[in-house]
Amino acid sequence: MNIEELNLKDVKEIAAMESKYIYYPYSESVLCEILKNPNCLALKVVEDGVLAGYISGQFVIDEFNINNVVIKEAYRRKGYASALLSEVIKECQKQKIKKLYLEVATTNEAAQQLYAKFGFKFSYERKKYYGDQSALVLIKSL
Repeated sequence: MNIEELNLKDVKEIAAMESKYIYYPYSESVLCEILKNPNCLALKVVEDGVLAGYISGQFVIDEFNINNVVIKEAYRRKGYASALLSEVIKECQKQKIKKLYLEVATTNEAAQQLYAKFGFKFSYERKKYYGDQSALVLIKSL
């Protein structure tokens, strides 16, 4: 498993993953803008030459907002999301970030367990954030 920065050549594959796994997927043009933004961090996990998953987020002053964490189904429950989160947390610590934020669907118990393992705590609920599903806003202090 290798963790690398996402780059523009990954955009088509990331957009396809977004469309498959994310309720409100980013378009290719938005993904390009994210990758060009110096305040964004976007990493991918690669296994045997296959892009297995990614994480993206944005630095805002002394905070970091995680936009998306996506792992292809065939690569889930193998530690890829944990590896990506660990790298993001290390980078946030280097940059003196004080808090990390994210939203997770109330029905996504696997992701909630992962975030709890990393010390994310419930802050509040956003009703119908993902269509009919609500989202939990979670915060981790560094």
